[in-house]
Amino acid sequence: MPAGGAPQLEKLSSLGQWIYEAGTKYNLVNTTLTALNVPPENDVDYLLGDRYLDFSLCVLFAFFFPILRSVLRRYLFEPLGLRVLFGGDPKRTDTPADAAKLRKWNESCWKMTVYITFTALAFAVSWGEIWFTDSRYWWLGCNRFPPCNLPVSRGVLLFYCAETGFYLQAIHFLAVHEERRKDWLESMIHHIVTSGLLIYSYSVNFTRVGVIVILLHDVSDIFLELAKLCRYANRETMGMVAFILFFISWVVCRVAIFPVFAIRSTLFEPVVLVAAHMGIEPRPHWEIFNGLLMVLFVLHLYWTVLIFQVIRRQFTHGAMTDVREKEE
Repeated sequence: MPAGGAPQLEKLSSLGQWIYEAGTKYNLVNTTLTALNVPPENDVDYLLGDRYLDFSLCVLFAFFFPILRSVLRRYLFEPLGLRVLFGGDPKRTDTPADAAKLRKWNESCWKMTVYITFTALAFAVSWGEIWFTDSRYWWLGCNRFPPCNLPVSRGVLLFYCAETGFYLQAIHFLAVHEERRKDWLESMIHHIVTSGLLIYSYSVNFTRVGVIVILLHDVSDIFLELAKLCRYANRETMGMVAFILFFISWVVCRVAIFPVFAIRSTLFEPVVLVAAHMGIEPRPHWEIFNGLLMVLFVLHLYWTVLIFQVIRRQFTHGAMTDVREKEE
């Protein structure tokens, strides 16, 4: 029996009762603490006086990112690309193939810059917090729902606004501007689901788990874009090192930690540790949030298959290729 008294299972639906019973029966949750043992935390002052008004800042980020991307492309990415790819000769980009290569270079430079920045920000707002390593504190301290009454620090707020703004504008860029690859539809689904997750998780205040999920995703993307840049620049050795780091980080973060640490928590801990003791019905939010996370995980498995195809081509053809490119 969990510490802190008997749970109020009669107030839960059959789904909530099943989640509780499965989580406790198979020891999927550490029940040494429950919502009855952890008092609510003090709220924080909001920048605009309301948590939802604060989140409207994501619209400003959505307009800011294309401007920043254009400035960096013109004054940093493209000059660097001309130097690395074509020895500084702009006439080399007159051919369609070279022009396409330069566009891909600019695209990967931008994405790698964004993922490095977001990874650093995620560490900055979560490092040292108890919920960085203990998933129970994604939920403990919440005794009202929805939204969960855990405080959202200004750092987490700005991080969420920046991430949401980025993915909102990324949907437009993927649809209109970026190179179309074989997994274009899957990428579009990923961007839409991620945007939905960010907006939804903020609205119900699942922001702590949101920060960790984003961090697990962004780390491996840094090495993916680095591997692409090396391939465009014909730096095969550096590209292979970057690809190995990408593969390791992808498997560790997205195929192992994401389901075992994050999804396990979202499936069981909020019900076993909080809802059952507070008499809070988890539906329909349990289905919505976990359904979106499951879609992401299925996409991870699909892309994992593509990664293994890249590895197979490396051993059979001796050169690293991107199996998502239309011409391959």
